[in-house]
Amino acid sequence: MLLIGLAILLLASFLGSRLQGMSLSMLGGLGVWLFMVFLNATPADPPFQIVLCIAAVVAAVGTIEAAGGLSYLVQLAELCIRKHPRSIIYISPMVTYAITFLGGTNHIAYSILPVIAEVSKEVGIRPERPLSLSVIAALHGALASPISSIMVILSGFLKLSGIEIVTIFKIIIPSTIGGLLMATFVTSLLGKEMPEGSTATETTATAMPSTLLPRGAGTAKLSIVCFLLGGLATVLIDSVQSLRPSWEINGLKTLLPSAYIMPLVMLSTAASIMLLCRIAPKAITQGKAFTAGVQGMFSILGIAWLSSTFVQSNKPVLLEFISTYLSAPWQFSIILLSMAAIIGSSATTIQAVFPLGIALGIPPKILLASAAAVNGVFIIPIYPTMLAAMHLDTTGTTRIGKFLFNHSFMLPGLVSIAGAIGIGFLLVYIGGL
Repeated sequence: MLLIGLAILLLASFLGSRLQGMSLSMLGGLGVWLFMVFLNATPADPPFQIVLCIAAVVAAVGTIEAAGGLSYLVQLAELCIRKHPRSIIYISPMVTYAITFLGGTNHIAYSILPVIAEVSKEVGIRPERPLSLSVIAALHGALASPISSIMVILSGFLKLSGIEIVTIFKIIIPSTIGGLLMATFVTSLLGKEMPEGSTATETTATAMPSTLLPRGAGTAKLSIVCFLLGGLATVLIDSVQSLRPSWEINGLKTLLPSAYIMPLVMLSTAASIMLLCRIAPKAITQGKAFTAGVQGMFSILGIAWLSSTFVQSNKPVLLEFISTYLSAPWQFSIILLSMAAIIGSSATTIQAVFPLGIALGIPPKILLASAAAVNGVFIIPIYPTMLAAMHLDTTGTTRIGKFLFNHSFMLPGLVSIAGAIGIGFLLVYIGGL
């Protein structure tokens, strides 16, 4: 049953990632149906909480895009990159980390990857280096973001064990940044140069982007300010119980659950931006960020349901295997990394695999320190941002190798995750958790 179930999960993940769009959701639903019919498995609960979080963030990001805020952020990032083009290998991953941290989703990286590919080629730097680093940076930025579905699910599990959201940020943010810096240093040492004849003239490298939103700049800035305030409000309300709305049931005071804070704040933020910036609702649904977010939301719905069903139906076997071969607490990061590669979603990996860690009695601080391993979605090179980076690199340096796993993202990805986990364990034990 385990092998058949794993084959169904792998096939659905691979085909869905290759076909893209909403196919992953439909194939995930088909996989759940096959589990029920042929393996007599009980389906897991649908991942409505994940979908709710993503929907709220998509609404907010789509509203910002309609207000011009997203374009403003991208142009600021482009300005930063073009100002120091020869340092692009160091600047681009940090810029990408920042915009995905603010936006709550790594798919925002689509808007900055073309700039990175273009500037790299202009100055004669192998585009593979900054592009691969930036794709990995986007994954880490989304993990650390206070408004991402990944963080909501992660904090939900850890809060049950008494680890507050502020403590999570103290570990996740410095560890992911530290791991990314390690990967940047290692990548900068690679010696391969640009393919001959593919370097553009250097005179265009210092060209600045067009004037930042000459019309509607005030609206764009206002939307960003509202969004940042929304992110800050999410953290404050979640960490300070006195700020949470409450009500009484049979004379007992009940606080708003943590799982509902981010969706409600983000929907409220989207509404505020729409009203203050006078954005037409129709314009929100026509943006690229909104369309990509909706597709991602539906993809998560299917594959998260399938992966949770796989873990739930094979839980005894998986627990026995882990107890026998991966019994050391730190080895839980290996499980997370492997499952992330199979499932292809950081949020879904946490939702499906963290219950196994809790059932095994792994200390919460170990779960927190190992969290960066859920970004192992790059191991099988079918993740959308990876495919976009390879498509944008017209020099052909960013590519998949002959043996599938020897691709451009493997080295920076593994170094960044290993570094982030190492720093996470160090911070956890220094902090006395």
